[in-house]
Amino acid sequence: MSEQQWHDQFDVVVVGSGAGAITAAITAAKEGLKTVILEKADSWGGSSSLSGGGVWIPNNPVAKAQGLEDSFEEALTYMETVVGDVGPASSKERKIAFLKKGPEMVSFLQNEGIKFVPGKLYPDYYPDKPGGKIGRVLDCEFFDRRKLGELGKSIRTMAGGAPPIPFTTGETACLPKAFTRPEYFFKVIGLFGRGVKCKLQGKDLLGLGNNLVANLMHVAQKYNVPLWLNSPCRRLIMEGDRVAGVEVEKEGKKLALRSRAVILAAGGFEHNAELRRKYQGVGSDWTVGSPDNTGDVILQCMEIGADMALLDEAWWGVVAVDHQGNRNFLVWERSMPHCIMVDQDGERYVNESASYVDVGHAMLERKEKAVPSWLILESRHRNRYIFGMAMPRLTPKEYIEKGYFIKADTIEELARKCGINPDKLKATIERFNGFVDKGVDEDFGRGNTAYDNYYGDPTYKNPNLGKLEKGPFYAVKVFPGDLGTSGGMLTDEYARVLKNGKPIPGLYAAGNCSATVMGRTYPGPGATLGAAMVFSYIAAKHIIESSS
Repeated sequence: MSEQQWHDQFDVVVVGSGAGAITAAITAAKEGLKTVILEKADSWGGSSSLSGGGVWIPNNPVAKAQGLEDSFEEALTYMETVVGDVGPASSKERKIAFLKKGPEMVSFLQNEGIKFVPGKLYPDYYPDKPGGKIGRVLDCEFFDRRKLGELGKSIRTMAGGAPPIPFTTGETACLPKAFTRPEYFFKVIGLFGRGVKCKLQGKDLLGLGNNLVANLMHVAQKYNVPLWLNSPCRRLIMEGDRVAGVEVEKEGKKLALRSRAVILAAGGFEHNAELRRKYQGVGSDWTVGSPDNTGDVILQCMEIGADMALLDEAWWGVVAVDHQGNRNFLVWERSMPHCIMVDQDGERYVNESASYVDVGHAMLERKEKAVPSWLILESRHRNRYIFGMAMPRLTPKEYIEKGYFIKADTIEELARKCGINPDKLKATIERFNGFVDKGVDEDFGRGNTAYDNYYGDPTYKNPNLGKLEKGPFYAVKVFPGDLGTSGGMLTDEYARVLKNGKPIPGLYAAGNCSATVMGRTYPGPGATLGAAMVFSYIAAKHIIESSS
């Protein structure tokens, strides 16, 4: 066997360019380690760019400085209660590592110039559980894309481009209910005013996930970390039992990069239909994750015998596919009053306002009976709340004409159009309307928690309950989609990839290509990004400490 020829040598090779990957690169480069970021696509930011951009870090110094009472002990109690133990990915050691190093990472990034803003009103997804809190999520101050120079032009954006108005994940709750109360209306007017002001000033302010990754990349630029676009990692290069580097394809050539350590933060396998059918029993038709996430590095790690976990899991949620084929991840749409979600028999089976992962699990557990399901809306839902991009009272004609929304004057007619037994749907709605009168959902507890209420209408007795009795009525077909998969390489508390329970020297992983510390649940807003960034930070710190 011929000796390996190396094109270049680095201390750290980071595969992927999302929030976790860039955090790893910053951490390593600050300590003088020669670092490179490899991205397979022609744009950077990955699924992080398509996200809300919030980062869930319990006991963080920013929220505590604003008055949130939190502690490591409370956060651990919360994670132990909510996440539990679903195997080594969510071990107590890994939970402790996340909770200990998360606040440290926030302070580190603050010192590098990142300005975090606490989401004071955004609850954990199970705020009623022991240790649950409101306000653990962090956003970033808005970033002007122009500061990135040419690199700003290649940031990944949503299908329709970056939102014209910069806003944070903590501001999303007021948008759908802008027409329910003057205070919300004026908040939304303020958001539009912000957008107009920045345009007049010649600024190009980014919001949501774009804002997060742009803030991070600006710091990486300070340390001159090169970003190689259109440069997929093709394989891990081994020397004995150690990962010694990677083979990357760049400009049509395969280049071998030697590295003391490789950090894989390249996203999940949500767009690999074959892998999904094998491990999850679903395809990739309903995911909203980055289209380049096809599990390349997961497959490469399988080839070298790395341990895997949670391959059957994803960050599930409710997805509607519109008349143009766009996949829309529904959050507030299913949580507001005057709507319910039913299966093909016309029966409710879940708290519609629960966290998206829980609702997604409920759909999958019901199997074919709930795939697809129907989101049933009453006229007041359409008259009061934004649905996706549709303003209140302004349901686009093409939504109806092309079948995205099914419309009918009566429940019986709507049921027939959807292929649901009219008597069953009518009985379901009558029972639900009775709960509205009481202000209590006796079947599923909808509206019982601060998280449910966050995407509710506070002008109602129960912010999540409203009757379905006034036509016209609408139905939207919904599926168990996802934000991305959440299983992959099994790692330890230092983010080292394991093989037969032992670390593979030189190989680390974080984010959606690794089995998540969050197990089979989603503890709070930004838990995906939080775990990705913290374990990327942990990986880089371990490399630094090991080399010294």
